[in-house]
Formats: sequence, C-alpha cells, structure tokens
Amino acid sequence: MTERLTEKRFAELADAYGGEIARWPASVRAQARELAKSPGVQAVLAEAEWIDSKLDRWKVPAPTPALAARIIDTRPAPAISRRARLWWSGIGIATALAGAGAGSVAAATALPGSHTMSDDATAFGVLGQEN
Repeated sequence: MTERLTEKRFAELADAYGGEIARWPASVRAQARELAKSPGVQAVLAEAEWIDSKLDRWKVPAPTPALAARIIDTRPAPAISRRARLWWSGIGIATALAGAGAGSVAAATALPGSHTMSDDATAFGVLGQEN
C-alpha cells in the first residue's frame, strides 16, 4: 500500500518532474491527478508548467571558435598509450629476469677462499669432516 500524497510532496514532485503529471513516477500519478483538482495545488502545477515552458524555449548558443580553441589549448596531455605501457612493463620484467639470472650465475661461480670441489663436497661442507 502506498502512502497518501500530501501537498508538500506534490510540490516536491512538481519541482522535480515538472508540470506534466504524465512525466511523474507511475506510483503517484493517480493520486497526483486527484490532488491537482484542489485549488491549492493548481497554483503549484501552474508554476511548474510556466517553468517548463521557459526551459523548452531556452536555447544554448553555439560555442565561438575562440572558446573552442581555448578548450583545445587547455586540454591535458594525452596519457601514455596501452601499447606503450605494455612495452615498458615488458622491459621491466626482462630487466628483472636478467638481474636474477646474473645474480644466480655469480652466486654459483663465486667460491669463498680457495675451496676445491670434490666428490664428497656439499653446499654445507665436506662430508665426514668436522668444522
């Protein structure tokens, strides 16, 4: 069940949707048509119709060439394109992988001191030898 339409709500709807009740939400149209018969709200509806007619006649002039030029001159610089972002992210990934590979090779080939590799050597030291 819907609430009863008050004169205050009628005025709010007229301000929002204009003087033609057919443009109002379907849920309030029937009540609005009934309430529009009373003299108090007829003035509200007449004012809304007057505003509607003023707005219907209002024309916005076309922008001058000078305004168009000013708008174009003040536009922000174009953002980096999708293709360029993809390219730069690929370069970043390749650089990271190259650095990781170089670090791995350096770590594998660098031996501290004068250690020699033997069959019983492990990453933790020589088997069977106490440190």
